[in-house]
Amino acid sequence: MPFSTASVQITGAAMSISDTVYKKSSLYLYPYWLFFIIYGLFFPVTAEPSPPGPTAPAVVVPIAASGIDVVVGGLFQTDYRYYTESERPDNRFMIRRAQVELSSQVRPWLMLNLEYEFKDDTIDHLQDTFAEISFGSHAARIGHFKKPFGLEQQSPDAGICFAERSMGEYLSPGRDVGLMLHGAFSKNRLHYAAGLFNADGDNVGNRSDGRDDPEMVGRLVLAPFADSGNEYLRYLQFGGSGAFARINLSTLDVKVKTTGMVDTTRNIYVLSNNTKFGVLQAADTRWRLGAEAAWAWRSLALQGEYIRLTYTDLKPVGNPAMNADFKSWYVNALYFFTGETPSFSGGVLQPIAPRRPFDPAAGGFGAWGIAIRYARFLGDENWINPAAFVSVEKADAVSLAVNWILVPMHKIVLDYTCTDLSEPIRVRVHPDGAIDYIDKENVVTIRYVIDL
Repeated sequence: MPFSTASVQITGAAMSISDTVYKKSSLYLYPYWLFFIIYGLFFPVTAEPSPPGPTAPAVVVPIAASGIDVVVGGLFQTDYRYYTESERPDNRFMIRRAQVELSSQVRPWLMLNLEYEFKDDTIDHLQDTFAEISFGSHAARIGHFKKPFGLEQQSPDAGICFAERSMGEYLSPGRDVGLMLHGAFSKNRLHYAAGLFNADGDNVGNRSDGRDDPEMVGRLVLAPFADSGNEYLRYLQFGGSGAFARINLSTLDVKVKTTGMVDTTRNIYVLSNNTKFGVLQAADTRWRLGAEAAWAWRSLALQGEYIRLTYTDLKPVGNPAMNADFKSWYVNALYFFTGETPSFSGGVLQPIAPRRPFDPAAGGFGAWGIAIRYARFLGDENWINPAAFVSVEKADAVSLAVNWILVPMHKIVLDYTCTDLSEPIRVRVHPDGAIDYIDKENVVTIRYVIDL
């Protein structure tokens, strides 16, 4: 069977399965997810103690006629969130992510990847779906994937040690369709990624002002001692990111969230084309700038970022044009008490495998680590409507997270995040018309992860 035919059959089968699952209610799926969680807790995969290293894929499907293998992977995250504020009746279990991924190294120089998100409330179910052509230490990627911007945004979910990324995620670009070149120079001391992407995401059918210019996005990371034998400096890196686009009014949709507001309708800042000054009639450009630094030594890893998002010449009807400016930064530290060694490679924090996987009979209890983060968000006060109680000028968040990595594909995270808001925001309207507000959020998240 030619590869093209096999690919069509595999893709068609995957989409057929996804359509079937998508049409079922999330309640229907809960017993199956619960089974896998309980099984993973009481019958974990065991192995002899070994140093961190690449792990075998969960499932490999060979296609004999074409001589290629299709690797089946996925990501499942389920949470329980608890809020200390009585004004928030939001304590609940939730499915944070439920993804299936198929990838194949068709040729030594050609790789295909298909990733699908099954959650009903996800706007874009197609995640990292692309073809990549490699030439030496460089590659060209085309399809739908993350734009190359920022350390935290580019790091895989397995490399994130908190329940959620920082508030700067909402000032960063996400996934879109485009073309990207990426690679490394000088023995992996210099990493680059640059590409052209749709500037309007899912709103390509709503170009009210007729603009269709692509967005330019790039990231550069310098790791000057990457091939050095100096253990103190080997994982030191600095970087910067930038993005520029001429935007449509339909793409102006800023929604910033705290850890406890992810996957809810709540936000700490909202800016759309319907502002406190009235409906916008024109917009010019969107700029994103980022700076980052990271360092790891033995069981300790440190990283920090600064992100700025600017919209220029937003003109409401009957009012002069103004800019809208947003900023966010964070610093965090990660330490493993059980001796695991975090590392930065390829410009991102790599997933961490336990030195002694969970197996009490053999004396292995997995990897135990603790992470702490301080983050700040600064919104543009000029665009805040004080009477709406939906946006704040400043938010400060402190997160403390305990990570228990049983085996490379099983992890439990306990995260506590406290966020102080500079102004109160509305969180609930009672049937009698009474309104509840909060100026602080305290949320505890317990997460179980299966990452294949």
